[in-house]
Amino acid sequence: MSPIFYAIPVFVVLIALEMAIAHRRGLRVYSLQDTLTSLNIGVVSQFVNTLGGLIGVGIYAIVTERWGAFTWDTSHPMTWLTALVLYDFCYYWFHRLSHEVNILWAAHVVHHSSEEYNLSTALRQSSTGFLTHWMFYMPLALLGIPVKVFVIVGLVDLVYQFWVHTRLVGRLGWLEWVLVTPSNHRVHHGQNDYCIDRNYGGLLIVWDRLFGTMADERDDEPPVYGIRKPLHSWNPVWANLHQYASVFRQLARSPGWGQKLGALLASPGSARPGTTPPVVFAPSAFQRFATPAPLGMAMLGAACTAMGTGLLMHFLWFQSQWSLGERSAYAAGMVVFYLTAGALWLHPRVTGQPKG
Repeated sequence: MSPIFYAIPVFVVLIALEMAIAHRRGLRVYSLQDTLTSLNIGVVSQFVNTLGGLIGVGIYAIVTERWGAFTWDTSHPMTWLTALVLYDFCYYWFHRLSHEVNILWAAHVVHHSSEEYNLSTALRQSSTGFLTHWMFYMPLALLGIPVKVFVIVGLVDLVYQFWVHTRLVGRLGWLEWVLVTPSNHRVHHGQNDYCIDRNYGGLLIVWDRLFGTMADERDDEPPVYGIRKPLHSWNPVWANLHQYASVFRQLARSPGWGQKLGALLASPGSARPGTTPPVVFAPSAFQRFATPAPLGMAMLGAACTAMGTGLLMHFLWFQSQWSLGERSAYAAGMVVFYLTAGALWLHPRVTGQPKG
């Protein structure tokens, strides 16, 4: 049984709790369409990654078995601690390059596409990152870190990152020097000039301090969340694909193979066609993406999200009894379902709301 099956109810309860606390404090932290889109993106990513992740784990297992340099005692706590620290170091570089390399950004941008910042934002995980994610952890395989240890510390690193996606927790004193916290991760999700390409750590913020990518949250300029090239859609499938479309347009306009390769490997800011960021970002001028949400549409969106979540729980519970073909067909069907249902959320009339 996938541990995600047991994590989903916990995530839902914590999101509801954050909503209640924010409401009691009079804070606007959630919006209906954004929240449902975040949940739907998370559901789609689980359907895809439950299968796609097998590729990375399979390659990792082969490399460990054939070329692993050391034997590790999985009963010793230092094995697990060492593996967790090394995993987080590799994650730092995977995460950093996912912001600095255009084709990797195309996979990662979905996580930054929300213009809100709350626990549901943490669930905006990529459905295509599995294609390259595994490459960054090959050093652990070459060190012989066992597959079981690799998978478990990876889950620990990922689950830890859930709670830091909140605006309700302030600075945490000396912990800001060591760990990724809500404060320093809010900076990572900001599109302010001082926030761009900062704070990549997953569990430890010390990597950012060591490699010069650390930035503290500013009281006089709170982060404005989102991306410089807004998604402007509530469709969870398009959220995963929109930057790939931009990259492919760039490739089509590039005359030679050298320039095409450059378009793939260039930084996203320089490679996005027609989307050069302004020299100075003006937080006060930013407007959130918003569309009308009449009661019927809200009920439809909530029903689709609830049904998709229920089907994911069903999939996670029974998938071990199905063939790879059956699981793939189920996952493909859910992607089509969300592609269709998500389109219903995109109204032609867009309204802007000043960022508060």
